[in-house]
Amino acid sequence: MQKGNDYLRLKAELAMDRNLLDALLEKNRRATERPSVAFEDEFAWAAVGYTIHNIYCLFENYFLRISKFFENGLDPSSWHVQLVERMTLDIPSIRPALFNRAFATRIDELRRFRHAFRNLYQTELDPLRVRKLNDTIPASVSDFTAFHERYLVALDLLAKEVGS
Repeated sequence: MQKGNDYLRLKAELAMDRNLLDALLEKNRRATERPSVAFEDEFAWAAVGYTIHNIYCLFENYFLRISKFFENGLDPSSWHVQLVERMTLDIPSIRPALFNRAFATRIDELRRFRHAFRNLYQTELDPLRVRKLNDTIPASVSDFTAFHERYLVALDLLAKEVGS
């Protein structure tokens, strides 16, 4: 059974992840502004893809913290997909949803890109796909931040309910 202090620890871990996101977003901005990106240089776009990959990995780590804290039961064969879906679940008396289905769809697009990016040895990098996805990053991070802030408030309420 979780205690109030456990919720506060989770809250601190999630806040730490959110703070790391700022540095990743800055790296994404710098990679995107490189002059070679404008010239469709595959390696420049690979650098942008790398930052997108890292941003998604941070999101996934954040989601794992929540899942392990509350449920801890992901199917090993499909846990990446399940994890995003789980974050949309409002589980009464256990935890609220982190975000809605619309945001899950956007995050899942990042997940699929991350998977493809990790397996690029099988195909060529598509700069147009990277550019289109990269254009969504600032709004995704902004929306995630709003969901994060609401979730921290919900964790405070849960911590008060269970006490220390």
